[in-house]
Amino acid sequence: MSSVIYTFTSFTTSNSYIVKPFNDEKCFIVDLPPDLDNVIEFIKNNNLTVAGALITHGHYDHSLGLSIFEGKAYINLDDEFLARNPQDQIRSLLGNSFEVGEYTGDLYSISELPSEIVKVHKNPGHTKGSVSYEFPEEGLIFTGDFVFKDGIGRTDLFSGSMDEMKYSINNTFLNFNEEYDILPGHGPSDKVKTIKENNEFIKMLIDD
Repeated sequence: MSSVIYTFTSFTTSNSYIVKPFNDEKCFIVDLPPDLDNVIEFIKNNNLTVAGALITHGHYDHSLGLSIFEGKAYINLDDEFLARNPQDQIRSLLGNSFEVGEYTGDLYSISELPSEIVKVHKNPGHTKGSVSYEFPEEGLIFTGDFVFKDGIGRTDLFSGSMDEMKYSINNTFLNFNEEYDILPGHGPSDKVKTIKENNEFIKMLIDD
């Protein structure tokens, strides 16, 4: 297996990953937390070349690093507004003590990604534009805040929907290869099979 995984956990508790699915030094970064410096340093120290950033959804703890990222950032454009306008999200959690500006750089559609390397699954529910990134050759699925080892993403924030989450669980998660590893936006990873068997939140949403 050619992938090399590096996991960085932000002060926001969100995970950022480096995945190396090519037979060279190119890599992808999955999610861009506010404190992206450690990820960038790891890339430089290991002489890696970034092929792009894969953003699972537009919440600030997964995308605020856009402001210091140099390269192509891919996102489901249904979440473009969230990624470009983090201030409202931050204000609702932290008040006005932490000011950030609008992101005005380029964002690239997930439709432009090389499908032979990474497979994109749309799984709205946590946000309208939430996606998972699957690397079939590596047996890895990066789910952001869609599915966690022991839970699911909350659906009470802007553009979230429990109805859409339930649909995504039944029509996306249940179709994941059971032997693949889930690498979520928060917390530890686990096999799809294990999560399916033990995650009580998911079990409650599965259609009979």
